[in-house]
Amino acid sequence: MMDYLGDISQIGGMKRYQMLEGKAKGVEAVDVDDGHGLRFTILIDRGMDLGKLVYRDWGFTFQAAAGVTAPQYYNERGEEWLQSFGGGFLTTCGLTQAGDPCVFKGQPYGLHGQVSNLPARLERCESDWQGEDYVMEVAGRVFQTRHQGVQLSVRRSVRTVLLSGRIQIEDRIRNQSSDRSPLMLLYHMNFGYPFLNPDTRMYIPVRHTQGWDEFSEQHMEQQKKMPAPSARAAHYTYLHELRADSEGNTGYLIWNEKDGQYTGVQVRYNQANLPYLGQWMYPKKRDYIMALEPCNNHIKGIAPEEKYGTLRWLEPQEEVTCRLDIRFFSTREEWKKRKAELEAL
Repeated sequence: MMDYLGDISQIGGMKRYQMLEGKAKGVEAVDVDDGHGLRFTILIDRGMDLGKLVYRDWGFTFQAAAGVTAPQYYNERGEEWLQSFGGGFLTTCGLTQAGDPCVFKGQPYGLHGQVSNLPARLERCESDWQGEDYVMEVAGRVFQTRHQGVQLSVRRSVRTVLLSGRIQIEDRIRNQSSDRSPLMLLYHMNFGYPFLNPDTRMYIPVRHTQGWDEFSEQHMEQQKKMPAPSARAAHYTYLHELRADSEGNTGYLIWNEKDGQYTGVQVRYNQANLPYLGQWMYPKKRDYIMALEPCNNHIKGIAPEEKYGTLRWLEPQEEVTCRLDIRFFSTREEWKKRKAELEAL
């Protein structure tokens, strides 16, 4: 292939830069192009989350009106997290709180925690040949710490290979303190128009599902289909437990079919540290979004999680690893293969 190229950037690559306008001013980011239709942004100053993502000219992500917001605008009180929620393909929630605001041991915890508003310490932004693969990788560390309190770190790696249509994310989360620490983690993966519409279909290998609240419990049928936009839309939220293989691997599939062309994504992960999948649907006009959310909690907040007896704790110096394997596809044959993998679980 290189015989045809002056430089590899002719096909794909990475570009690192800083944003200059509005509330995004100062945010460092990396644009990644795999040369095969997959383009996405890594937001270094927002926990190394993923911003806008496009595959084969389909915009996959919901982009909230707030846009990209620099971390200094974050307000952890109540539901103020929503003021700096920009959407994007991945918003990480945690590390000690996910779900509704609550009070735990006298300390207030806001919606979905701090981690997506913490800037990362960039350790690596490299692209090079590894054998036959041209690998692009961004890695860094995020610290959620407080004097005489929580001391958690996340070492995140985001990796793609030229022409692969694939993103691999690895998080290694460590408790650096001498005390045990709660760990709440949720990967808020945000789908939006044009990819998300009433014709979008999903395959989730469900073993058990419950409505997150009474309203959702009364509308269990809605989980299978995204409604059309409405000015008076309601929130539909479900918590799934999924089938898995003998090693705990599971995942979900979401796609569109148009004129015989299947375009979508399969997300795979392991249940060892992510035993649940949240599904949040909000079909409101101008806020049209569905999030599919591998997580380790019931998305109610830290206080209810402790009450349920399901709050995950990390012992001093304990480390857990979570991986997301994200594979995009654009043919019926690839769709059949990815669906069959999940049906076999």
